[in-house]
Amino acid sequence: MGETILEIGTDYHMRLLSFFYCVALIAVYLPSVYATTDVELPKPLNLLIVTADDMNADSAGWNGCSLGATPNLDTFAKSAHRFVNGHVTVPICQPGRSALMTGRVPHRNGALGFNPIRRDVPTLVEILRDRGYYTATIAKAVHMAPPDKFPWHEVGEQSLGKQPRQFAESFREMLEHSAEKKIPFFINANICDPHRPFINSNGRNRGDAESLDGARVFQPEEITVPDFLEDIPGVRTEIAQYYSNVSRFDVAFGLLMKELKAKGRDADTIVVFMSDHGMSFPFSKATVYRNGTWSPILIRIPGLENPVDHPEFVSSVDVMPSILELMGVDKPTGMDGRSWAPLLSGESQPDRDYVVTHVNTVSSGKSLAQRCIRTKDRSLMFHAWVGTESFRVEAMSGLSFAAMNKSVDEKIIARVKQLTIGEKWMLYDVEADPSERKNLVGDSNYARDFDVLLQKLLMHMKQTDDPLLLQFESAIAELSR
Repeated sequence: MGETILEIGTDYHMRLLSFFYCVALIAVYLPSVYATTDVELPKPLNLLIVTADDMNADSAGWNGCSLGATPNLDTFAKSAHRFVNGHVTVPICQPGRSALMTGRVPHRNGALGFNPIRRDVPTLVEILRDRGYYTATIAKAVHMAPPDKFPWHEVGEQSLGKQPRQFAESFREMLEHSAEKKIPFFINANICDPHRPFINSNGRNRGDAESLDGARVFQPEEITVPDFLEDIPGVRTEIAQYYSNVSRFDVAFGLLMKELKAKGRDADTIVVFMSDHGMSFPFSKATVYRNGTWSPILIRIPGLENPVDHPEFVSSVDVMPSILELMGVDKPTGMDGRSWAPLLSGESQPDRDYVVTHVNTVSSGKSLAQRCIRTKDRSLMFHAWVGTESFRVEAMSGLSFAAMNKSVDEKIIARVKQLTIGEKWMLYDVEADPSERKNLVGDSNYARDFDVLLQKLLMHMKQTDDPLLLQFESAIAELSR
């Protein structure tokens, strides 16, 4: 990779090469050098992974939202690499975090749903702790199982996830504990906003300054309803509630960045930000529709704070291999993700023009299996559950789906049927139809697109030993009858 970067010849690429080279030298020679000399060498990089809970990619200002709900995240984005086509491999909390922390798709780490990963699968926590890192997490620890595979030195309580000031205080203490031990840290800070329950929802009056910590409370008339939802009163009200939670997330994020800087650790810490999946609304969370898996992914690397938009399709399973390479730590075998290091240096990578996403078991315990292959202008979905039961997930429990389900508007009725009854095969022209409303399966103008995507998805399923493969192949055979 180094020779390729040298050939490019830009100052930016030279700096990146120097950064990787220094990190590698530190990782290889640091123990022996300390044993023979008193010369002070650069310290290993720290790692901070911050997640938002149930936040759509385009809810942030840096990625297109005009509401001004995320000023702190937008400021951070100005010094980060921005993956505008980032997707999570599975849009559900526990299996999504399992994929993030193992670099493997669900059926290759064992966590198809809300169940533990396999004990033979290495985790990012294990690897960095074994390398001498202080490891800590705030909230969501219960969704990383079994506990012995996620050996955190310290765990911040789940209740902190929606309390920005207390969340930041816990983070500050973790930074101090790492400093006391004189070892680098890996902290996973999981902000639980904008997950349900929403501010002012279900009759709650949570608009006071104490519960919000300064977050902005949005009113229905202020917001714009996303195109993939219906602009009707119930939906508009709940979207306003959602954006109030987005604002509180941003307060928490800003306080984290303030603490990191105050402790002088922003200069030697890789910071990764992403949402664990899309917002908790119909056609988003727990689905492979675009808004279910599209995640705002940012990474800031010390010394390389030049903001860059990356158009390549990347996945949450790429985070672990990317981080380990950037930190000069040997990567375990068996990961499905690929390092972003070449992309960060301006190089290209093959097969970065599509991404594959998965749903297996949802929070209710039901199997609502889905697969999707997605490019910049097309998406092909396979819904294995169609014909066996009606689709129902937690994201349909609020005002929005209730309002849609009561509507007598024929278009909204059809949209509800699309979600709850569905069709086994769905093909969308995402360029013309980003909300994925018109299924083009059977349209001769898109027959080649269907075939090309079908073969790529089939290949991925075979390569990863997907347990859905036999059902997928059977459904293919039905198409030709």
